[in-house]
Amino acid sequence: MKTSLFIILFFLIAPVTLAQVNELIGTWTVIEMTNKSDQDSSKLTEDQFKSNGLFFDCFFMENSKFKQTGNLADESNGAVTTQEGTWKISGNNLIVTLEMSGNKFDLDYTWELKNQTLILSRTWPGMKVIMAFRKKQ
Repeated sequence: MKTSLFIILFFLIAPVTLAQVNELIGTWTVIEMTNKSDQDSSKLTEDQFKSNGLFFDCFFMENSKFKQTGNLADESNGAVTTQEGTWKISGNNLIVTLEMSGNKFDLDYTWELKNQTLILSRTWPGMKVIMAFRKKQ
């Protein structure tokens, strides 16, 4: 009985995950970013990104491949930087594993798709970043 229930639950949950994966595959560009800290909060809108020549794109590819490119990194001085790695979904968590300078590290996001907007949130002690993305056509 327990085995039958598990199999039924697996087949009810699996298609949702596959549908989520298929929706996520593509190129997404940031349209809004909010930084919240214990002391301050700031927000960049799509118009501010455009007027300041800033961008940040995420490429979610098949076979769990991932690439991010943009000019938001403080140390880049406006230069475009690109990092590659992998991605996976675990419930409402999106885990991006990047490789930089020979080291791998995970970025854990909470994610949701809402009104064709991808919302990624990342929290660490004293700081939270919320990014909204639109899928490029």
